[in-house]
Amino acid sequence: MALAINVQLVDTAQKGVYIFGTLAASGNYATGGDTLDFTAAGVVDKIAAGTAPVQVWIGGTTGDSYGWVAGSSLANGKVKINTASGTELASGAYPARITGDANIQVEAVFKKLL
Repeated sequence: MALAINVQLVDTAQKGVYIFGTLAASGNYATGGDTLDFTAAGVVDKIAAGTAPVQVWIGGTTGDSYGWVAGSSLANGKVKINTASGTELASGAYPARITGDANIQVEAVFKKLL
């Protein structure tokens, strides 16, 4: 499996849609980043069709850093993870510190469906 998003709040502001939630990691991490599919988040009806997020922020509590690598759609952006020492997480099974982190927060901004 990849990264799964658990949406906790959707704010449909005047010019955008803001999604707040948590991420859960399972399975294996691939070099270059793990796919984060927003179509599985159940918010597609509020977002402009076929658009990727305008901005994404991700943070956890383990000292690892999370970077967003934009894709061309809602379904193919990636999350690249660097360890506390500044090197990319090795490909393979997610370490327990990441799968056990219940506080990996995500905030994403999308163009609003008009």
